Amino acid sequence: MEKPDVWDMLRSGGTVGRGSPGHEEYDRVLTECIEKRLRYNTLPLTAEERRTALSDLLGYEVDAHTKVVPPFHCDQGFNIRLGRNVLINYDCVLLDTGDISIGDNVLIGPGSRLVTARHSLKAEERRDWSVSCSPIRIEEDVWLGAGVVVLPGVTIGARSVIGAGSVVTKDIPADVIAAGNPARVVRPL
Repeated sequence: MEKPDVWDMLRSGGTVGRGSPGHEEYDRVLTECIEKRLRYNTLPLTAEERRTALSDLLGYEVDAHTKVVPPFHCDQGFNIRLGRNVLINYDCVLLDTGDISIGDNVLIGPGSRLVTARHSLKAEERRDWSVSCSPIRIEEDVWLGAGVVVLPGVTIGARSVIGAGSVVTKDIPADVIAAGNPARVVRPL
């Protein structure tokens, strides 16, 4: 699926709201993604059919050793890039208004949330549900424990571990254990 111009505008720091150019396309893609997610999450599919449905949802052929356990939720689908041998456990949400890049051998615990979208702090700017975004990058061999929340613009360095229930608000370097709300480095690995 070719990415509409609205995503180029979002990637360059713009916003999309109910009255802005590109809103109709944004809504159309959200609806299309819901239909693909429903198929992925609710039909009794074989392992190969599930991988095909996930590939359709994300817009590219997903690695045969990557597993996304339903239910799984995303906004667009095509803004998510999964590496090889990735495991995303039950009930994860990847709000991919912006790009989400997940490296090889990453484990994401159940109930985790990766959120690239954000709204203005100004009430009057939120009235039309305007959204902007910043990308999230999870480098190779990272483990996110159960219920981790990663906020817009965060990069988590290779081989790091994020403790269950943590809220990651800032970049985490490679080769550390981080935990808490907000997550902070606890110790090196």
